Amino acid sequence: MCGIVGFVGLDLPADRRLEIIRRGMRAIAHRGPDETGVYHSRDYTLGTVRLSVIDPLLGHQPMVTDDGRYVVGFNGEVFNYIELRRELRDAGIRFHTNSDTEVLLQSLAHWGRGALDRLNGQYGLAFYDRLTRELVLARDPFGERPLVYTETGGGLAFASEIKGLFALPGVAREIDPGALRRAARYWSPLAGETCFRGVASIPPGHLLSIRDGQAELVRWYRGLDERGAPPETFEEGVAGLRERMADSVRLRLRGDYPLGAYISGGVDSAVTASLVGRLHDEPLRTFSLEIPDSPVDEEPYQRALVDRLGSRHSTVKVTGADVRERLPGVVHQCEQPFHLTAPVAYAILAGHVGASGTRIMLGGEGADEILLGYDIAKEAMILDRLRDTAPAELAPLLEGVLSDVRHSDSTPAAEILSFYAGRLGGEDAALGAHLRRFEAEPVDELFTAGEDAGGHAALLASLREAVPGFDRAAPAERSALVDLYTFLIGYGMTCLGDRAGTGCGVEGRYPFLDRRLVEYAYALPREWKLNDAYREKHILRAAFADEIPAPIAARGKFGMRVPGVEALLPSGEDDWVSDVLAPESVRATGFLDAAAVDRLARRVAEGVPDGRSAAAGLYVRVLTILLMERSLVRDYRVPDADIDSIMKRCVDGDEEVR
Repeated sequence: MCGIVGFVGLDLPADRRLEIIRRGMRAIAHRGPDETGVYHSRDYTLGTVRLSVIDPLLGHQPMVTDDGRYVVGFNGEVFNYIELRRELRDAGIRFHTNSDTEVLLQSLAHWGRGALDRLNGQYGLAFYDRLTRELVLARDPFGERPLVYTETGGGLAFASEIKGLFALPGVAREIDPGALRRAARYWSPLAGETCFRGVASIPPGHLLSIRDGQAELVRWYRGLDERGAPPETFEEGVAGLRERMADSVRLRLRGDYPLGAYISGGVDSAVTASLVGRLHDEPLRTFSLEIPDSPVDEEPYQRALVDRLGSRHSTVKVTGADVRERLPGVVHQCEQPFHLTAPVAYAILAGHVGASGTRIMLGGEGADEILLGYDIAKEAMILDRLRDTAPAELAPLLEGVLSDVRHSDSTPAAEILSFYAGRLGGEDAALGAHLRRFEAEPVDELFTAGEDAGGHAALLASLREAVPGFDRAAPAERSALVDLYTFLIGYGMTCLGDRAGTGCGVEGRYPFLDRRLVEYAYALPREWKLNDAYREKHILRAAFADEIPAPIAARGKFGMRVPGVEALLPSGEDDWVSDVLAPESVRATGFLDAAAVDRLARRVAEGVPDGRSAAAGLYVRVLTILLMERSLVRDYRVPDADIDSIMKRCVDGDEEVR
């Protein structure tokens, strides 16, 4: 992965611009160990740090058109760059490199904003027109790569990470209690928000245009505004899914470094790894996590797939001691609280992969959200029957379909149904099966600042803006959309897909999030994805039953279980957990109630819960909130990274446009 940081609208001397941009680059240098670059002019300054994946010798950033008019820098990849390059060459455009960066630059110069609809990729980009002095910041449709911004000194600054903004003079480091409270309640910040006052995120599928001091945020991606026509038969649907998934994987194999695939033991990663093995010319490398004492033993399924693929396989162990040791650093990388300790495991796995020399990794993230893989989609189907069926009659059915969720939630089915029976027709009922999850934990009791609890209007507005047909979607599919725009984009792509592995020299790619595949899956009938027998990802299993081992194809959904609260209890002496939970530390935040945090910590410590109570997830969230506030607000430091020795490009943009 790469990183960008820059600012526009700050009239500063050249030496001051370079001093400031170098400071921002040092703050995100871990994102790009191979090279750095700078573009600086009186109106616009951009710094880039690069992890080279495509055309390492010539694909330097920032990249400028021959006439000096257009400048681009970006974090990510344009996977269909070969096809776009061919189209642009037919239009008479000359190329000097084989990089996707130059294709992105020329696409935006040639097609303008319309180029975004042609891109198949994962990116956060900055595109500047020196003639019109317009800066466009844009993000991919499903938030696979981050991009944040803030107003400062009469101008606007942007970066791939909040740390890049905090390195710039005039940018205040301050928690936004309201946004943080929402992030704690919904397990991730809402689209467009961060946990810090004055710092916003470009929402997925949006662009921000800055011209003449005016900023305009526009939603450019509208692929889910309307459902396409589904195939006429299930068999045609299977064929269409196979074709699109194979093409998505094929595009994501492009690069100039060794690649591999993650194997979890589930259907999604098995399908992905199998396609990589079939479509890639080189011997396949696969990687897995080994988690001792996990309630779900993945090893037999991982081994079955490795034997089937004949891959060169490697595992790395993650223990409770690892979680305790690594959590503070991973929180600093992720820049937001989280409710599970999985980001620590992802960071350890990324380090293991990077040490092997493998730079490009494909994973199965996104399949559960687009093909109804989670238990909560089953729950949503059953809850829809509450309007004409008594809760007592539905309780055995609900209890029978909940499997993965029982590793984190022991609430009896009858109690779940009773909760929803009293909420039918309410203004928040559109959230369906997620409503109880969002209200199960006493988040508001922990805060002394930020807005009071008052419904879920902000979340619903965000979902309806992202998908105008949200309220018309069937209950199970509406549940999946909530997961897509909160759990996956806000947490999965940020904490797992991007930040946790930064500094390891590894780029993650996720074929299930190909925009064409997502739109295709969105149009499929619900019963093809989650059938009436509550078989999740039914069409995916049918499509690839001949390519993955039968035990995996028949296996239900089970999430990765990493040591959590049991590894994070106060130990007394010389202990960071005791230190951050100390009442004086909690009060110093200015937004948390020290007595409420102490009650939560005591509740968790008494009896050492098994991780299935609401208190367990909330405890992890509180610890990560306290760690985040400490490392990014009170104790923030810009690292003394050497960016000048790997500087490949420094462009003076004050020369005349040719």
